[in-house]
Amino acid sequence: MTNSTFRKSLTALAVAGSLAAPALAVAQDNSDVEANNNIEKIQVTGSRIKRSDLESASPVEVISAEQLTDQGRLSVSDALRNLTSNSFGSFVPSSGSTAQSQSTVNLLGVGASRTLVLLDGKRVAGSPSLGGSSANLSTIPMAAVERIEVLKDGASAVYGSDAVAGVVNIILKDDFEGVAINTQVGRPEAEGGDNESFSITAGTSSDRGNLTMVFEHQTRDAIFDRDRPYTAPQMNDENGDGVISIYDETIGISYYGATLVNPQGNYEASPLCGDLANNVDGFVGVLDQGTSFGGVGGGTVCGYAFAGGSTNMASTDRNSLMVNGNYQITDDIEMYMRGLFAKNSSFGRYAPAAAPWENIPADASHNPYDEELEIGYFRWYPVGNRDGYVDDYQQDYVVGFRGFALDNIDWEVYYQRAEMDYKTVGRDYLSNSALNWLAAEGEDPFSDANSDKLGITTLTEGKTIFDHYYAGFGFNAGELPGGMVSHYVGWEMYDQVFENSYDAQSEAGLVGGGAGNSASEDRNVQAYFYEVAMPFTYDLTVSAAFRYDDYSDFGTATTSSLKAEYRPIDDLLIRASYSEGFRAPSLEELSAQDQYSATYAYDYVACQTAGVELTECPEIQIDNQIQSNRNLGPEESEYINAGIVYSGLDNWDFRLDYFDLQVENVISEVTVQDLINIELGGNLDSFLAANPAFDLQRRANGSIDGDVYTRTENGAILARKGFDFEIAAEYPLGAGLFNATFGTTYMMEVEEDVYFGGPSQDMAGSSGAPELRSQLMLQYAINDFNVTWTSDYIDSTGETDVLDTSCGDANCFNYNFVGELESTTYHNVTFSYNLGQYGKATLGVRNLFDEEPVLNSSGEYTNPELYVRGHIGREFVAGYQIKF
Repeated sequence: MTNSTFRKSLTALAVAGSLAAPALAVAQDNSDVEANNNIEKIQVTGSRIKRSDLESASPVEVISAEQLTDQGRLSVSDALRNLTSNSFGSFVPSSGSTAQSQSTVNLLGVGASRTLVLLDGKRVAGSPSLGGSSANLSTIPMAAVERIEVLKDGASAVYGSDAVAGVVNIILKDDFEGVAINTQVGRPEAEGGDNESFSITAGTSSDRGNLTMVFEHQTRDAIFDRDRPYTAPQMNDENGDGVISIYDETIGISYYGATLVNPQGNYEASPLCGDLANNVDGFVGVLDQGTSFGGVGGGTVCGYAFAGGSTNMASTDRNSLMVNGNYQITDDIEMYMRGLFAKNSSFGRYAPAAAPWENIPADASHNPYDEELEIGYFRWYPVGNRDGYVDDYQQDYVVGFRGFALDNIDWEVYYQRAEMDYKTVGRDYLSNSALNWLAAEGEDPFSDANSDKLGITTLTEGKTIFDHYYAGFGFNAGELPGGMVSHYVGWEMYDQVFENSYDAQSEAGLVGGGAGNSASEDRNVQAYFYEVAMPFTYDLTVSAAFRYDDYSDFGTATTSSLKAEYRPIDDLLIRASYSEGFRAPSLEELSAQDQYSATYAYDYVACQTAGVELTECPEIQIDNQIQSNRNLGPEESEYINAGIVYSGLDNWDFRLDYFDLQVENVISEVTVQDLINIELGGNLDSFLAANPAFDLQRRANGSIDGDVYTRTENGAILARKGFDFEIAAEYPLGAGLFNATFGTTYMMEVEEDVYFGGPSQDMAGSSGAPELRSQLMLQYAINDFNVTWTSDYIDSTGETDVLDTSCGDANCFNYNFVGELESTTYHNVTFSYNLGQYGKATLGVRNLFDEEPVLNSSGEYTNPELYVRGHIGREFVAGYQIKF
């Protein structure tokens, strides 16, 4: 049975912490001192000073493993994705990305790289697939988790870089005895997404220590675009003009089919487009070029329905092994160790390579002109579908010692080594070298005889190596009216190596439908930190922290924090904190070579040229080359938090916190959309002159010509203000016990820039940025029976963010939130029955009422980060666990 109230759940954690702490064999004569020493102190996420009360000046949300099971959460990433403070959703394993095997957490919607992830209080190395800047949650075994602590406050003064929006600390099992087996299967009603998991946990204890081992195997099948009506290819003549315009009236269809740029510089469908539509799966025939490619009626394209064969959600197959142990060397010295190994495999399928064919010969079958054509946009179907196979490996080892000395000092030293490796194999991409060779030989690359000559296999290998050395000690020195002053002093050093290597053909730009951005960089960081907790009175404690970081690649950073907690009565806590933070640029942001991306954007300039209202401008794919920036510096932040915690009513607890996060010198990609917005304001020429690394060119008809070049810069705008609220209750009901917990995160302000270097705007309520996310958990337990109902609510948002230029000045451009995406609630229900010595059986339904993801007015699924539960659909779950 899960205990929902803060007070009792925190007490339980305090007991767990005291069991984990080494015994202190010190004789005391004073009975009051002896009583105080019997109150065990533990370390809470957000501070290195141990304390007896888990509710402190910084809000920490604690989720137990039992709660995760009762809520029907499948994995660590699934649990964190549904946090109300994961405000705008986070990345899920999805095809079409080099990160298809990854999952992240994104507190306050400011980016996964600004949320620090810890394992047992120790930094998780960044995944090489995520540029070394974010942790991959998909590799952490759910069965090894004891609880998850989520710090909703800045913590760079304690932990260093990345703890800008908060910290997620995943606490692993370390004191288990016996053997437990757990198995679970899940079957969605809709096609795809089937999942299974199996775990075995074993542990043994003696009077000197414990050894715990967890093995977990977990799989989830892929979901294909064609298996959901809203991601399957669609095209409709919505305005009744007798033609279907690409992107204006299509979903899941690309102009990369067989589309030429004719001698006049306009789009024109290949004369073979009709034959392809009749004989080759995926081709849909001749479509109008649409508003973004020169205007309706100005040209044609040959469409290809890429969504007919692609996977939307990639498959995952994970095996994880965790070993955790501790041994009491003496009464005052304990040795501990942890080893974690995980392999995560993923499969994703994409349509045949979409790639330009340059210098199309005059005698080519697709060329109706008696001259060479500069370029065409083709789907290289003879090669077949592109299949992506990803393998992630994670190794994380820790060996450390901790204990007590001189009656007053608790100390800890440890060494951590983490290695993250990933390998991506891409099959059946287009070899541009082969294409050029065939053209030089006068051969038709689309003939059956040449289809086996065009394919190429790509390989990407990435690695992060993280060596971490740590030493710290806490002690009491000095006394105030409220008690002893607690101090903590520490030093740590880590070396980080990041490598990302593409095969030579990809890196040279000779692979169609793929790209390479090899990078290699390393850094060394040394840090010194200090904390102090000063109990000025029994009711008032003020704490402060200071940290100095010295980076080998960009310099130094200093951060500090000041926090206060005041208890005018035993049941009321009033708290406030001010924390400075920073984020170092990732090694990939500093060193990666150019990376190709098919980027989605609204080409307002092309729509304006074509006489189309900006509100009707469609989102299109644009060829984009993304560059790194060796000159990036760190971003800096300030986080203010103020709140109250009240537990003065029997069986009720309340918590309300206000947060205000301001980030300066923000590291941000200046996107294709930024450049288009700058151009719309008439400032593109001056921007490109001042920033020659960027480029955006247009054809005479107003459409974008070639690749758009973008890069990452310091200087964007980012801020968040809002409230976190939680209420919990526990009551006897009949012969059983009823628990209820309700939590919500409300975004008052989501400040971001309209375009890089331009004005800022409150984006709360815009597309993908709901003002409100809430979660309700109701639970009733009677005898051996337990039922849990969980509801996850996502507020309504605008449907589309349309740039408003009516003010006539680029410095006052802003977005209008056009249309509405309705609010939605996903319900999970879980039933469990304790069979005593025969184990525990569980039945459940995820997404009980089969709520679909919220679609826009065109029927498009535009926010998978928010609505992935609806995309999977109603899912029936059965599980069984037994312990010996």
